Amino acid sequence: MWLTLLWVVIGLGLAGSFLGQWQRMRQIPRLTSPCLPPDPPLISILIPARNEERGIGRCVQGALAQRYPHIEVIVVDDGSTDRTPAILADLAATDARLRIITGKPLPPGWVGKCHACQQASSAASGEWLLFLDADTAPAPDLAAALLCHALTTNGDMVTIFPFLELKTWSERLILPPFVALIVSIFPFERLAKPDVRPEEVLANGQCIFVRRAAYEAIGGHGAVRAEVLEDVRLGQRLRAAGFTVRGAIGMEYLAVRMYTNAAEVIEGLMKNASAGSRSGGWRSLMGMTLLLAQAYGPLLLMIGGWFTGGWAGSLVLLVGMVSWLVGLLFWGTLYQRFYRLNPLHAVLWPVGLLMYLLIAGYGILRVRLGQGVVWKGRRYAG
Repeated sequence: MWLTLLWVVIGLGLAGSFLGQWQRMRQIPRLTSPCLPPDPPLISILIPARNEERGIGRCVQGALAQRYPHIEVIVVDDGSTDRTPAILADLAATDARLRIITGKPLPPGWVGKCHACQQASSAASGEWLLFLDADTAPAPDLAAALLCHALTTNGDMVTIFPFLELKTWSERLILPPFVALIVSIFPFERLAKPDVRPEEVLANGQCIFVRRAAYEAIGGHGAVRAEVLEDVRLGQRLRAAGFTVRGAIGMEYLAVRMYTNAAEVIEGLMKNASAGSRSGGWRSLMGMTLLLAQAYGPLLLMIGGWFTGGWAGSLVLLVGMVSWLVGLLFWGTLYQRFYRLNPLHAVLWPVGLLMYLLIAGYGILRVRLGQGVVWKGRRYAG
């Protein structure tokens, strides 16, 4: 009797956890229509690029197409060996606002992206700095919307969740659970709270908009030079120094294609997981435990109820089915609303979560064994 009651409580708790997560996500603000101040300040759009021939043209063209009246665009070519330099040269020949910097050799103790971003910021003249990854596609009003959000929320840094383009089976299967884990670990909806702690702060390096004075006050990317997860650490350093960090959903203003095949997914997520496990601390363990419970708890309840039999087993089976259906509804809504995919992808969510866990575990194991992880042709200790 008591065991049956415990199982029922667990099942209802799982169903309630989905509702709690949905409520949290609804509290995250969205970027709204831009509103410009009377004298718009200069915004420097800074793009580090290493072997980005696939998307650098789209990114730079989007940056140059901003409707914001006062911008400069600086791209640091960080030792590219593909067609990236040629593409950038062609673009620079058509627009004087684009400046190409050939990156210096990577010094000891620096992560490549941090070094490229630091070089870009040193060459920038803007009062505000907008760091964009080279695989992003900015909409024409991105810069204006970010500035508007920063001014109206008194933010020294604004970071956003863009629209994540998922085209191959590996992207669709693994990346949504990965993003869900990030949201579980970092309370994005709490960024605007005055009592938010530095370790709770998340910044998304795909799009970081920061006041130059605040950025330079903490030493810029030099303050996180050795961090693979430099974006999160940068936001946390800013918050620890007393500055404000704001977050928003910006799907209408920025798109990103992080990876294009299974090999890239595995390599990229191994790098993120090995660094994120240290950054998230106990919250990483709690977040993964919650996601695993949501994915497999209802199934275990249904199996347990089936084998128990009788009215008690039927009750447990029913509760397991209800929590499973709530989960399908939740995941299906995520796929449809945030990824513009068929909600039926929700059926494979538990499989994707398990695959991500295996990738993350392998990446963490490699770091613990001293083998490090590889990204963009460079090996990092993680």
